[in-house]
Order: sequence, then structure tokens, then C-alpha cells
Amino acid sequence: MFSVSLEELYDLVKSLTKSEKRFFKLTVSSEEHSGVISKLFDELEKANEFDEAKLLKSSKQKHKTLSQKEILQLTYNVVLKSQRTFYAESISGYKIKDEISNLRNLFDKAQYKQCRKMLNKLKEEAYAEEGFNSILEIISIEKQLLDIENKFGNVSKSLDDLIKEEQLLIDKSKNIGEYAQSFSKINYQVRQNMVVKTSKELDTYDKLLNSTLFKNCDKCYSKKAEVLYHHSRALCFSKKRDNTMRQNEFKEMVALMDKNPFLINEYPKRYLSGINNILSVEIEQAHYGTAEKLIQDFIKLKNHPAFNTTDLQLKIFTSTTNAQLLIYTDGGRTDKAIPIVKLINEQIALYKDKINKEEVLIFYYNFTSLYIYSQKYEEASKYLNLLLSENDTQLRQDLQCFSRLQNIILHYELQKIPELKYLLKTTRDSYKQQKPQFKIEKLLLDMFEELLETEKPQLIWEKYNEELKELVQDPFEKIANYYFDFLAYTESKVSGKSRGYNF
Repeated sequence: MFSVSLEELYDLVKSLTKSEKRFFKLTVSSEEHSGVISKLFDELEKANEFDEAKLLKSSKQKHKTLSQKEILQLTYNVVLKSQRTFYAESISGYKIKDEISNLRNLFDKAQYKQCRKMLNKLKEEAYAEEGFNSILEIISIEKQLLDIENKFGNVSKSLDDLIKEEQLLIDKSKNIGEYAQSFSKINYQVRQNMVVKTSKELDTYDKLLNSTLFKNCDKCYSKKAEVLYHHSRALCFSKKRDNTMRQNEFKEMVALMDKNPFLINEYPKRYLSGINNILSVEIEQAHYGTAEKLIQDFIKLKNHPAFNTTDLQLKIFTSTTNAQLLIYTDGGRTDKAIPIVKLINEQIALYKDKINKEEVLIFYYNFTSLYIYSQKYEEASKYLNLLLSENDTQLRQDLQCFSRLQNIILHYELQKIPELKYLLKTTRDSYKQQKPQFKIEKLLLDMFEELLETEKPQLIWEKYNEELKELVQDPFEKIANYYFDFLAYTESKVSGKSRGYNF
């Protein structure tokens, strides 16, 4: 066990639910040093924030044999132990591990009839949940049991039958591994290049969709492999901006998991990803009524035992609040979107490092868009600066790219003219290194450069608004307009009406 710090223990204690804390209290009562462990736990639990000096002072204890460091480590270990026990009954992997131990004990005690009875039942349950690795362990015991049974004249099956069964299981496990490896490669490729700008870039995904593994599901030897098959195809269609097929694949995946609940327990993040993508397509297609209903169903998943972890609860929160934010922003109801910003910021502050950086960047990007549409440019600048201050240039390069254009818009609206001239030059220089480039990106740079030189800006807005209308007919250029509605922005300048009006 690694050496634990007070802050790490504090974070762990604060991550526990009420039920988990109650179970810890029951667990610790049977421990040898329950008194000192409980005291330290209670001090950390009631602290509103981490203050190391204050916590060390309040939790300092004298013990005959244990040092303060040992008490800290012991408390950490007991919290982890209570978590293992708390979830042991609900996680099939824990249960089957215990049952296999029971099988071995029965065999060692020469309780062969009981062993056979339990083995058959356990094997049946493992097959139902496609626990192929567990079944292979069970078969290793069954081989020994079969040898004993044959000596007693109880011949239920031959060793050859078991060897054939074993090979089928190995093939199914390899098949899942093959799909899992392919999914990882596709997912990595997708994340490396978030935005497709030319038809040539789609060749890779067309080849994958027509490959032996992904052309149809005939090569899937199990339901687990089918989940990976649908998820992989959905990612390819997502890159191709084929929302119909993307949504169909995710619907197939979710329906399969709904029919086989063990798959939700096995792949809870994939299930949430599927629901989130189905929801995203509805928002992109402006089916806001359908999206609202999906959000309510999504929120109900918080009560599902498969998602009873801090990580997954936060995923449900970030997905649903971001979806609601987009519905109101894209639907022109920005007055309803702004209160959601407050709620999200409260959760970001509360969970700090537990909401990953990518989720936070997405929030900041969408906040910036919302406040630009609402003509609240100072507020938009605040969130854009937070996004631009991110040092990881490899994280969500697509958002970092379009945030440059948002930055130009904000400099223009705030009339920061000297800074805008410099920004236009540096942005154009950076785009020279970016191959290929959206035509919209070049058009917008040209537009703002002309706006700085003209005394009749209305003519410039009208000219480029017409050019943008033509450009967004191109499916690849439409992708850029999805990240930020540049056309709505220029139209608001032509008409004098902000997109932020509550229609």
C-alpha cells in the first residue's frame, strides 16, 4: 500500500455517500483500533474545507503503539475495506469470486455432491452474464471434480466435452479482446482529430465500417462484443457527421444493454455515452421537446445501482446540465440558460478536481457562446480567458481552435482595436500551420480585417452574411458553424436583432 497523505484521506472521506459513511461506521466498530480511526474519520467528515494545519491540530492523537502516520494509513485502509464490502453484494465480479472460493473449499472438504450442485448453478449464472474468464476458472475445478466423479461411476460428461467448451470460451474471450482493441484504436484516432475538414479524411472511417469486424455483427460471438461493435460504428458515423446512423448505432447499443442488464453493470460508462449521444443528436436537430424528455429520463439514472459512484453521478450531471444549457442557448432562450451557468459553477467549485478538465473546457466554451449570443461580452471574456489559459494544447484542440474566433469576436465587440489587429495577425499566422483549414475561418478573418478599415460596417456585414449562407451549405463547413453559430452572429448584425432574445 502506498503512503497516504492527510489531503488524500480527506478527499476520500468527502467522496463517500451517506450510505457509504453509515456502512463505514459499522465496519470500523469491529476493527482493533476503532476508537482512533473513528475519531480521525469524524474530524475529516465535519470539516468544511481542507486546512492541513487545522486538521492536524484537531485530529492529533496520542496512542501507546501507533504513530499519527500509522493512524492515518490505518484509517485509509479501513475506508477502502468498507467500500469493498459495501459493494461486494451488488458487483457480480465480487460475488462470483467468493462463490469460486466456496467451490474450492467444498472440493477440498470432499463434499463432491454439494460441489457439483453449486458448480452447475454458478456456471449457469456466469454464462447468463457472459463471465467467460470466470467460467474458465470454474471449468478448472470441474476437471478435477469430473475425475473424482468418474472414479465413483458418476459420468455426466467427458473430459473432451470440457476441453471443447473451454476452447469455445477462449475464442469468445479473444473475440471480445479483438473488438476492445479495435475500439481503443478508433477512439484514439477520433480524439486525435476531433474535426474532419475534407472528404479524404473520411476514408479511414469508411474502411473501418467496411472491414470484416464492423461490416455487420456476424463476427460478434457474444453480447459484450456486440456492444463494442455498435459503439465503434457509432464513433465512425459521428466523425462522418452522419447523425442518423450515429444515433441508430447508439440506440441499438442502448436497446441491447436494456434487454441484458448485466451489460449495463459491465459497461456503465458506455451506456451513459450512448444515452448522451442520442440526446446530442436531438439537440443538433433542434428537436428540443424530445431532448427535454430524454434529459428527464437521463437524470433518473442517478438512482440506478449501476451508476452509484461519484464518477458516474458526475457524468450524469455534466451531460444533462450541458444538454439543458445547449437547448436554451441554441433555442434562443438565453434568459433560461444563464441560471444553469450558476448551477454548473457551483458544482465545479464543489467537486474541484473530480470533474475532468475536458468537461470543464466544454462548459467554459458553451458559457462563452451563450454570453456572446446574449451580448454580455465582458462575461463571455471571463470564461474565454479561463479556456484559453488551459496549458494542455492537445486537449480538445477543436474547442481551442474555435475559441480563437470567439476571441476575435469579443475583441471587436469590446472595441479593443489595437489588440484585435495583433490577434488577427497571429491567428492568421497560426492557421498557416493548420492543414487543412475551414473556409469559414479564412472568411471570418477577412471580414474582421475589412471591418477595421471601413466606415460603412453594415455593408461588410451584409456582404459576408451572404457568403456565409453559401458556405454553410457545404457539409464540412457546416461543422464549423455547429461549434459556434457564425451565421446567426452575422445575421444579428444585419438585422439588428440579438440571438439572445427570448422567442
